[in-house]
Amino acid sequence: MSRGRNVHRNVAAGLGATVLALGLALGAATSSQAATDGTAAGENLPGVPAPGSPADAWEAWAAQERADAEATDWKADAAARGCTLEEVTISEEVDTDYNLAMGAPADLRTHRVDLLEKCADTAGASDTAARAATSDAATLSLPSGDRCATTSGPGTMCLTKSSGRIYASWQYRGSGSVTGFLRIYRVPTGVDGCPTGTTWLTGASATWSNGDTRTISKTRTTAGGYSAHMWKKVLVGHTDWGGACSSL
Repeated sequence: MSRGRNVHRNVAAGLGATVLALGLALGAATSSQAATDGTAAGENLPGVPAPGSPADAWEAWAAQERADAEATDWKADAAARGCTLEEVTISEEVDTDYNLAMGAPADLRTHRVDLLEKCADTAGASDTAARAATSDAATLSLPSGDRCATTSGPGTMCLTKSSGRIYASWQYRGSGSVTGFLRIYRVPTGVDGCPTGTTWLTGASATWSNGDTRTISKTRTTAGGYSAHMWKKVLVGHTDWGGACSSL
């Protein structure tokens, strides 16, 4: 994937921890979510140019999204998710996966937000248990709304949406430190477990210490199924430490 980045700002905030409270809503599939957003499944959300729109329409949209991100109070944003902000980086990038998913020109420059936060210890809910409560043997569907799940590596992944954005956050609860990256995928809503799918957003390589929560965020452009996974760096390449899935 081709990507260029220019860091716009890097802000430090004080330490602390508050209770992380992420809701768990079950049941609705993509069609229900799309109806709530006023779109049919697969269509771009209101305010996002239609696939195939002229390049200048996409550039104007992307510029406004970047300006909105620059104007956001990220300390308050973290607090709303039950965390204390330590650092925020807004990066301009060319993300062809993200662009193609919404029908934009492949070389459109958009932005990504990376956060380092301190959050209270989160107990991840089991995807299997939640799905069992809403699915039968003939029908499988992702839970909808904000979602947290314990990963195979010592930590918790949370996948949420707020203020027109999608967030993937992973809190590390192991000893020492670990290096890796977060990735968000588009997945069908009728899947078993929490698989990977078509890449939607990839965060930068970063290092977690015990208790750190790192978050990646980007503008949500379509309703549907998403999964967020933590990829841990190993001797050669990376290994999937698991993630969380939801219909957002």
